[in-house]
Amino acid sequence: MTQIQRIINNRQISVHPHTTVLQACEAAGVEIPRFCYHENLSVAGNCRRCLVEIQKSPKPVVSCARPVSKGMVVFTDTPLVRKARESVLEFLLVNHPLDCPICDQGGECDLQDEVITYGTDRGRYFEFKRSVEDKECSPIVKTIMTRCIHCTRCVRFSTEVAGNEVIGAFGRGENMEISMYIHSFLKTELSGNLVDLCPVGALTTKPFMYQARSWELQSINTLDFFDAILSDIVVYKRINNTNTSSSIPAEEIQSILPRMNSLYTQNWITDRTRYAFDGLKYGRITNPFAYSVNEQTSLIDWNQAILNNVSSIINDKTSSVVVGSHSNLERVYSINAFIKIKGNSDINLNFRPSQLQLDQPFFYSLNRTVSSFIETKISGFLIVGTNLAYEASILNTIFRRRQNTFSINFSTINAFSSLRYKQTHQGNSFRTLISFIENRCNYNKLIITNNIPVGILLGVNSLRNPYSIFLQKMIHSLGKSFFVKTIGENRLGYLHSSVGSLAFAYFGLKSRTESTFKNKTIFAINRSVDSENFFNRTIKQDKIVKLIMFDTHYFANIINFTKTFQEVKGMPLTSFYENEGHAISLEGRVRKHTKVLGAPKEVRNLEEILSIFSRTQGEFNWLKWNENLSRFNNERPVNSLVETVNISFSFNPFIFNNFNVNYAKFILFAQPVKNFYLQEPIAANSQVIAECSLFLGQESNFIQEI
Repeated sequence: MTQIQRIINNRQISVHPHTTVLQACEAAGVEIPRFCYHENLSVAGNCRRCLVEIQKSPKPVVSCARPVSKGMVVFTDTPLVRKARESVLEFLLVNHPLDCPICDQGGECDLQDEVITYGTDRGRYFEFKRSVEDKECSPIVKTIMTRCIHCTRCVRFSTEVAGNEVIGAFGRGENMEISMYIHSFLKTELSGNLVDLCPVGALTTKPFMYQARSWELQSINTLDFFDAILSDIVVYKRINNTNTSSSIPAEEIQSILPRMNSLYTQNWITDRTRYAFDGLKYGRITNPFAYSVNEQTSLIDWNQAILNNVSSIINDKTSSVVVGSHSNLERVYSINAFIKIKGNSDINLNFRPSQLQLDQPFFYSLNRTVSSFIETKISGFLIVGTNLAYEASILNTIFRRRQNTFSINFSTINAFSSLRYKQTHQGNSFRTLISFIENRCNYNKLIITNNIPVGILLGVNSLRNPYSIFLQKMIHSLGKSFFVKTIGENRLGYLHSSVGSLAFAYFGLKSRTESTFKNKTIFAINRSVDSENFFNRTIKQDKIVKLIMFDTHYFANIINFTKTFQEVKGMPLTSFYENEGHAISLEGRVRKHTKVLGAPKEVRNLEEILSIFSRTQGEFNWLKWNENLSRFNNERPVNSLVETVNISFSFNPFIFNNFNVNYAKFILFAQPVKNFYLQEPIAANSQVIAECSLFLGQESNFIQEI
């Protein structure tokens, strides 16, 4: 691409066409102040903070909205620029309240930084400042609209990214204010990002209000375990100076913010990721316990608990191990190797069997990077059996951005749910897929006739039914018919919603059917909320006689379980905030997550529990397990990152043999996410997330559980 030569502060640089003056200055290492400009939002140019001087221009120019041109000469630190920026800042402060000491944004406020760098040393405004009524918009966003400087970042984010177009600007001049249309609410899973976007203290977070200052907190970079994308986050924790007898924890998380990296061009995170950490304070298992049929809880010694309970995993061939969705690679590998010592291989995922084909990574991975969706040449996507808004929120924001820019067609075959952008809902049953394969669908005929490249995304959660193999064969056949060799990109991708599901696929493990749970001891490790629904179905049939759980939180209805179980025991387990290890992302990257908090005194890591038992039994070497895991990760290539499809790859042909097609036509896709907020135990025990679910779940797209 041809580059444009230009001069910035007497320094000649080359930039690409369609680059703005502000972006060119940043590429040259020159800092330009701004309030309204944001890299992932459209250009507004209404704060006038990014003024620069351009040669032969009679007045300063807004750099964020001015494209570069050949031979342009720019100056960013002349007396004209300094005076213009000082005047604009003085104008913005005319009605801004002087309440910095009580503002939660203090210490990390862009306006404070700008005033120190570019502001004047005295004020000239002595009239009454205007006041604006605060708005009630969300259980997590606190509004103090008198501080608003009308940068409209919140308006553009709500419209362009979140797809919840309820925020707008009303009035003109001094009467202008940012408000909600017809007293609406922010019914979106991304509303917490508005707090990050606000450059002043107009939008702050309610849960963090008056809790701590930024300089009191320690930051740690880690990964988000609430979805399979593994977004980068930074966790801010406070270290309390308390003695050992105090009930106040030594360390506690205060806030979680997104962190930009080179893998993803967008750094949004969901409200569940941002605010679910307070679930670690409530309903936590802090000691080994036994729950008897007379509804009495008794504490157990750790050594006795390990010898009696962990050993039965090996010795009892009727036992079944179930691993939850927050399990990393070390946890899945360790428990799988542990139960195979004496031939027990019954390990399941999340109490919901998923018969995923694991012959090659092509059959269970996304087969491309998340960032590649931004510049893809594909003209449309067929989304099957998944709700992207709740299972892959970052990917959903990318799709919305692509459609607004290039008008990409999105067709869905699932239980209808709003993706917050235009979609064509083709149907909700296998009948629709069969009509696609048999070329009886107008959409399918249009694709094949015009040679239009279309990608297919299949939600792995839709495979949790007895006909998952049948569904996978249909998807493979669609991939074959939609395949266009000239485009050179992968057509088919599998969308996992949890890192535990990807860890299972990574190690080649398959979940068993629910019938294998009959008359068995269940060892639940990091179970999800779905496991409680599973117990509600199976307890009535008297299939399980013993429950031993290694978990962070109690079951909500554990009393009902004890009426059928002969025995219920619990072992306190660390959360993903309290240990370190590796996890595999939706793209197929093996990434390391960092330990954020120290675990409570009696809480143990699963690897530590198995290590203690291995030393007492002397049957295997734990260090050798770690060596085998490292060697496994090094020897197994992560080939799901390949950007180009293997043209010689042979899709499995779709054959109707030995299957009742007429019956299959009436199989419906279930809603993959019953409640976005309360999907995991940590989030389900969070007071903030519970309020979000209660506040936003009534008249929104959340589906009530039947």
